[in-house]
Amino acid sequence: MALPPVEGALFRRNYVREPGPLPDSARARRRFYVFFQDFLSPDQQGPFATAVVRHLGVDYPSGVYGAHHNEFWMMAEITDVLSAITIALRMAKSQGELNQKRALVAARQIISEEGLHYRIDDAFGVHYLVDEEFAHVSEAALAGLGQPRFAAASHTLDEALSHLGPGRQSGKALIRGIFEAVESAFLVVVNQPNVNRLNAQSIDAHLKPILMARHSNYGEAKDKVDRAMEMFKAWVHSAHPFRHGAPLDQIHEAPIDLAVMSATQGMGFMRYLVAP
Repeated sequence: MALPPVEGALFRRNYVREPGPLPDSARARRRFYVFFQDFLSPDQQGPFATAVVRHLGVDYPSGVYGAHHNEFWMMAEITDVLSAITIALRMAKSQGELNQKRALVAARQIISEEGLHYRIDDAFGVHYLVDEEFAHVSEAALAGLGQPRFAAASHTLDEALSHLGPGRQSGKALIRGIFEAVESAFLVVVNQPNVNRLNAQSIDAHLKPILMARHSNYGEAKDKVDRAMEMFKAWVHSAHPFRHGAPLDQIHEAPIDLAVMSATQGMGFMRYLVAP
């Protein structure tokens, strides 16, 4: 469920979203280079390069006239860039605590606006938005929806994952969005004009035959498919209270750990559905 456009916001912020939380972004790297220039004085920028080498052991790019900071921010491994953000935030305090606070707000804004799947804690450490495993699952799920016919499911999954961010975190919205993405992919796969929702009946009537044909060369295919579909139906049942419950603005929230579990399972089923 997309949020309404914000008055006065940049067009890109209102209408352009990346295809799901990203592990890296050239736009974010450029913005972090400007961030580095904004919040560290020229006198601090040389020591910053030294601190990066000291803490990370990287070969910081340099030349006759000194360190090549732009090259570092644009070309370094993403793990080193994320670590450098922490180093820069720590050093920003030399310009005063207000400068450091403003730097933290700016860094979080870049990560949020550029759709990266990271977060920055109050002590300036950078972490995965959930954890590394969840990041890999969500990336794989989005990759599986790469065909044009799954465009609606991909967009819905992207929107669902945006509800993990600290600015708009909602367990209910995450579960609801993942369910809608799975339902969209399901309807494409079964390709039945008279079927408009995902439930136990439509799974048995329309999905099972497709999977039986897919696994026809395997021994005991019916037993395998039956067991898999019982798990799928159990997941659908568990998501329904959040899918069809009270509106998002009413008290019907889901604990975030439960929501992440449900989302992980849902994305797994979706990858299975859309497999060639």
